[in-house]
Amino acid sequence: MKKIFLIVPLLLLSLQSCKKVEASEIEMISPEEMLDRMEKDDIQVLDVRSAREFDDAHLFKAKNIILSENNDNSLFFDTLAKDKPVVIYGKNKENTKKAIEILKEDGFEEVYELEGGIENWILVGGEVYK
Repeated sequence: MKKIFLIVPLLLLSLQSCKKVEASEIEMISPEEMLDRMEKDDIQVLDVRSAREFDDAHLFKAKNIILSENNDNSLFFDTLAKDKPVVIYGKNKENTKKAIEILKEDGFEEVYELEGGIENWILVGGEVYK
């Protein structure tokens, strides 16, 4: 009986750590705040769109990662500094959410999604690079 009392809390703890990131848990960053932080070199920027979309237009210093079940994405994420905020943008909400989940599970505390993506960035006058 004592074993059950030990196993149940451990099981609940392990399930909690495997929790997926809910949409309501994703923190957004406005293009204006992002621009300010970019000027201070205070963030890392990830673009989770296709290589072609990235080549067409991307934010300054953005790194492109194509999330895939077949790729070991952790090798790419290991190149990021955990003590520096990360902003992610993409065309597909699922890819953005997946990247945020991977980073949060890996111990990144400050992970944001660019509000409105690159389209909103362009609408407010943000510069893009090719």
